[in-house]
Amino acid sequence: MLNPKNIADIIAIHSPLIVFALSLTYFVSKVILKVPLKEDKMMSEYNRSSYYESTAGSLQQYMTKIFTKMGISLGITAVVAFAGYISLINGGFMYQMLVNMPFMIWILFFAQLGACIALSAGLTRFNPSTVSLLFYGYAVLTGINFSTLPLQFGLTTVFTGLFAAVMFISCAVIGATTDKDLTQFGTILMAGLIAMVLASVLAIFIPVLRNNLLFSYIGVALFLGITAFDTQKIKAFYYGTNPGETIHENLATFAAFQLYLDFINIFLYVLRILGNNRNNK
Repeated sequence: MLNPKNIADIIAIHSPLIVFALSLTYFVSKVILKVPLKEDKMMSEYNRSSYYESTAGSLQQYMTKIFTKMGISLGITAVVAFAGYISLINGGFMYQMLVNMPFMIWILFFAQLGACIALSAGLTRFNPSTVSLLFYGYAVLTGINFSTLPLQFGLTTVFTGLFAAVMFISCAVIGATTDKDLTQFGTILMAGLIAMVLASVLAIFIPVLRNNLLFSYIGVALFLGITAFDTQKIKAFYYGTNPGETIHENLATFAAFQLYLDFINIFLYVLRILGNNRNNK
């Protein structure tokens, strides 16, 4: 039989750590990425419409591949999270593991961080299959972590939180179609990301920060902006490398990884907002 105190303890430890893990892994992926791109085809050429129109079809295929990989990874996370949730509420393996081996939460955290570092640092070293495997492995680890979310917010709230997909798609479309060079906002977005990482660290030790609505609203706004930025950056990856090269394929997986993290972070912050409103009723 499930022990309510055990469930409460799992949520208390797991919830802030999930937020920290996702913010940190995204930040780490940004810092580690060191890929030489052809300077003559970088963001500064986004306004040369004739050049882009001549290769628009190939770019569209590249973006389709990226969003397909992202969709597959989200599906993996959802399936694993649901299976883990069923195991938790039935006192199965997940419940026994988190109750009897609480250190597993930290093992999952470091496993996620390790997968992120390996993926980001290995773009120029690993073959495309290895990079994809690391990405999908990260999606599995995230699904295990997310299995506790329905216990905290309720299953209905979790499904309602999928409204985040609408916001994500809207910003992705903006990033893909705008002629404005969004790299000029890169420093601001990175500063905001660092602030969110630091705030999520404090939330682990200061419970009152865990359900702070302002923190959640800022998180949503920040990652919506990052979504547009990352979507536009796909053009730099495509035009800055040669089709057929290993790095060209690996950057497609990396772009899918970053967009995956964008969506997951938006979803989590929207979920915290909805969950807070639910608890206040």
